[in-house]
Amino acid sequence: MAQGFDELAAFNKAQIEAALKLADAAAEHMEKLAEMQFNAARATYSNSVNALRQLTAVKDVGELQKVTAGLAQPALAEATAYAKNLYSLLGSAQAKFAENLEQQTAELKKNMLAALDTAMKSAPPGSESAFAAAKAAIESTNTLYENMAKTAKQMSSLAEANIAAVAQSVSGKK
Repeated sequence: MAQGFDELAAFNKAQIEAALKLADAAAEHMEKLAEMQFNAARATYSNSVNALRQLTAVKDVGELQKVTAGLAQPALAEATAYAKNLYSLLGSAQAKFAENLEQQTAELKKNMLAALDTAMKSAPPGSESAFAAAKAAIESTNTLYENMAKTAKQMSSLAEANIAAVAQSVSGKK
């Protein structure tokens, strides 16, 4: 009986450590996001002040057209860079969370199979098929999760490639 409590305590401790690890990762990425947003706001403010100064110095319509045309491209480039950096940050956070989830899933599978093996040793004769079915269900669930994780990684890579293509086309590079 004490062994069961020790296993439960160890499991709970591992879950708390995993939750703290996720909380640290979330805090780290939120800090980076806040810094990125602050820097973007500061740059936008600075560019707006410069644009206003340029507009107040305009003397005629031709000059106004030149100034306004020159203001659009840097703003678009900054917006594209911001979106690219934001996507990179989100991709980094997603990868960290996915890695943690994969570790937790593997640990959970190992613990569940060990618990089934322990229970099987003290089970009445003839219950082997029930335990085999439970193990098969665990394996099937694990395979399903692995396929879903693989698909999510592929979708993430595809989205990243699309963002890069859009950024490249917006910046005018070929």
